[in-house]
Amino acid sequence: MKFEAALMNVSTSWYKLASYTFEEESGILSKVYLHLGDFITIYEEDHEESYAVIKGIFRHKSNNDKYYAFIVVDWFEDTGAEHSVLKCPLYRLQATGNKWRRIFPITVIDNFQKVHFIHNCNSERCQLPNHDTTNRIWIKNNFYFTAV
Repeated sequence: MKFEAALMNVSTSWYKLASYTFEEESGILSKVYLHLGDFITIYEEDHEESYAVIKGIFRHKSNNDKYYAFIVVDWFEDTGAEHSVLKCPLYRLQATGNKWRRIFPITVIDNFQKVHFIHNCNSERCQLPNHDTTNRIWIKNNFYFTAV
């Protein structure tokens, strides 16, 4: 959106999910559904593809009286290692306060690609449905696919 401004207006609304339709380069309309906790792929100029988890979805009313939707993400950082049994890459979830940009317009996800991560449960503190939050290592599931 290339706005150089801060979110000064207090008119924000937070959501658990969002859906929108976008037109692909081929002219086909695609519907995207985003939920809190979804894993997403974001293509950045500096990196080929980057992975993140959606931590927040909100709508902001700008000074021009238009509403804009944003997502808040936590990034995954490639550790360069792989799981010893699954042979899938290991990623570290960013720590709070990291300098990476975390708020994006929802339109950054114009090419929604499903990616799947599994928490690398390696301690007795990881018991479903609660994971050990001090363990920030996740496994990128390269075997995940969508059946056609």
